[in-house]
Amino acid sequence: MKLPKRLLWTGCLLLTTFIVFAQDKNIDGRVTDTQTGDPLPDVTVSLKNSTTSTVTDPDGNFAIHSNSEDEITLVFTIVGYRSQQIQVNGNEFVRVALQSEARGLDEVVVIGYGAQKRANLTGAVGTIKSDVLKDRSITNASQALAGQIAGVWVNQTSGQPGVDGATINIRGIGTFGNSSPLVLIDGIQGSFNSVNPNDIESISVLKDASSSAIYGSRAANGVILIVTKSGKKGPLAVDLNSYWGRQKATILPEMVSNSVEAMELYNQAIKNEGQAEHYAQSVIDEYKAGKDPLIYPNNDWMKLIIRPASLQEHNIRLSGGKEETQYSMSVGYLDQDGVVKNDQSKRYSLNLNLRSKVSDRFDWGIHTNLINSSIDQSYYSGFGYNSSIGMLTELVRAMPFHGTYTPDGHYASTWVNAVNAQFNNPLAMVDNGLNRTTNNSANGNVFFNLEIIKGLKWNVTGGVNYLDNMQERFIPELYVYDPKTEGLKNRIGNDSRSLNNLYSKSLLTTLYSTLTYNRTIARNHEITALVGFNREKYTDKYMSAYIEGFLNNSLTELNAGSSNKNVTGGGTDYGIRSLFGRLNYAYRGKYLLEANLRYDGSSRFAAANRWGLFPSFSAGWRIDKEAFMEDQQIFSNLKLRASWGKLGNDQIGLYSWIPTLSLGSDYYFNGQASTGVAQTAVSNPDITWESSIKTDVGIEAGFLQNRLSVEFDYFDDLRQDILRYINLPWTVGDLVAPAENLASVRNKGWEFSANYTENAGKVRLSGGFNVTHVTNKVVKIPDPQIGFLILKEGESMNAFFKHRKRWITARYRQEGLLSQGILSLRM
Repeated sequence: MKLPKRLLWTGCLLLTTFIVFAQDKNIDGRVTDTQTGDPLPDVTVSLKNSTTSTVTDPDGNFAIHSNSEDEITLVFTIVGYRSQQIQVNGNEFVRVALQSEARGLDEVVVIGYGAQKRANLTGAVGTIKSDVLKDRSITNASQALAGQIAGVWVNQTSGQPGVDGATINIRGIGTFGNSSPLVLIDGIQGSFNSVNPNDIESISVLKDASSSAIYGSRAANGVILIVTKSGKKGPLAVDLNSYWGRQKATILPEMVSNSVEAMELYNQAIKNEGQAEHYAQSVIDEYKAGKDPLIYPNNDWMKLIIRPASLQEHNIRLSGGKEETQYSMSVGYLDQDGVVKNDQSKRYSLNLNLRSKVSDRFDWGIHTNLINSSIDQSYYSGFGYNSSIGMLTELVRAMPFHGTYTPDGHYASTWVNAVNAQFNNPLAMVDNGLNRTTNNSANGNVFFNLEIIKGLKWNVTGGVNYLDNMQERFIPELYVYDPKTEGLKNRIGNDSRSLNNLYSKSLLTTLYSTLTYNRTIARNHEITALVGFNREKYTDKYMSAYIEGFLNNSLTELNAGSSNKNVTGGGTDYGIRSLFGRLNYAYRGKYLLEANLRYDGSSRFAAANRWGLFPSFSAGWRIDKEAFMEDQQIFSNLKLRASWGKLGNDQIGLYSWIPTLSLGSDYYFNGQASTGVAQTAVSNPDITWESSIKTDVGIEAGFLQNRLSVEFDYFDDLRQDILRYINLPWTVGDLVAPAENLASVRNKGWEFSANYTENAGKVRLSGGFNVTHVTNKVVKIPDPQIGFLILKEGESMNAFFKHRKRWITARYRQEGLLSQGILSLRM
């Protein structure tokens, strides 16, 4: 029997359809985070060796279709996670858990006007976090950088309480003027003295042009970004951090503390030179038989003045919040005694950070840092002290037979015929007078963020940095007496009993606004664009009052003086306005590009030279993301980066470009003095920006899931048009010389760092070291300086010299190897 044709064709069609569907594969699945179990949206799911792909939805789900009869391989990729491949045989539900990138790569690093993942950085940026800071007992935030970041030179020149901040230079010194980096606290210019180290969440150091060009005219010396701690979602958390310690001088001169021995040694010394003995044997014999320790002392003056000192600090923080609002508030107290008797410093701090989310598109917040500090020291040093004597000098010159006090309580000298007839008792110098400095600072800002459309955010931030400073210095009249006869020996110093007070205050106001747009195109092209405007205004005022004629050493107020009154005062201001922008592009997280541009105008220059343009460009290649690196097990991270840019520097006197007049110049008319005004400085309207051309090439590598990370950079910094005050011939009169753009200086070198971190249960072990080599050379200088220090083409800045016949030979160069490191263990 024959089947109808229609039925035959229908059967063939059904059979063909069944065969086609038997070959198709529909794979569904869900992608989550390995550690948290949270779903991962926007993960790219693709068929290996095919153009077919899809992305996961907000719940991490996906569906993909394949026509292949063979076993297929799914590839899962997303920035911040390690790619993963899974083989699939047929229609099935696939569960995939992606592992976060090797530790450190997904770390968010604060940069200019924003933040980036470390993996996507194309500039040279060093960072330290709060967990590093809390391992160290530091009293000034600048000390936190010591030994931590390659290329950062930290030099703490004083251990005196309250003035123990460090000098910081980034990749050498490239200018004759101010070489300190720009410091920003939560986006507002400040200083390390304006923040309690315990309140710091992170510190970022921007070292090359790519990372710092967004700050343009002030970034030539590098930029340091400080972020203070903020609140996190959760119940109220109370953190208490307290410590107490002791400090002591590590190396002191070894002094002879036996008076008889001192006199005998001196006699022997001058006898060896053919001179007669200075101390009579009768005096030595009397001293040997003497019993009264006030008349026949054996004093170790180093131990009398310099002794171990206590240090204590207490900080308490309250933080927490709900989904909409998070807060953090801390109060701190520091009390530090100096190793020199009666030196002391105290600091009180308050930090308040608040962030509130009003809606899905709008949030606002505040950052506030308040500091009150005081420094007490004796009158012999510091502000307003110009005498030829100093306590430390007198301490070294003091002999063991110099007494402390006479039997009736006066400050003593000695009855012995000392070599130094004038003895200025160090105890009298540290126990009397007044030398106090009081500082109040406020650094903070208010901001809001508005998402105008998806991916486009608008930020407005307004902030202030306020500082007032009061310095009081009272010089007493002090005398020392013979401990045996009670007769007057001499007066300490020759300064008049006087009081000098100086009060100053400064205010920096900042307003900046940015628009940031972020978009991912076709899943592989990520673009971030930022444009912004910045305005800053700085004002300061000061007043100084001096008076003499005090009746005694106890009354130390201005109205207790009566003669030689002198009052001075003044003020300055300047401003800066800027436009800036940044463009970032990343292709599949492998190929990275960045461009920055800033256009600055500074009131330090004349209108014709006021504006400067500062660009930078950088690129990065994440080699470990390439297909040929997928099967290797050596590198957890491997990135090559390079940058070039031009930065600026305007740190010079405020009014160098206009003629300035000085009051108080007296003229005589008809034999009578009349107060007048005179020009005392020569101006130069042609001065303009110093420029810094920076080039950097670096490579970063990570091993053992980034437990071990290494980094190497080569850098070159050519500073041009350096501002320098020129020398004027005496024929022009007694005028202050003008500044000119005269010189060029080059710093080039390399830096290497290695860090290792290991977590073993609750124990965290970390260690690292870094090495930096910098060569400094003056490339151009029309007026060489040949003196104790050399400024000469071909030599390092400020090289020492030694005359050798007719040749001058440099004895010191700013070229050297800086190595530093740190090891920490936390449980």
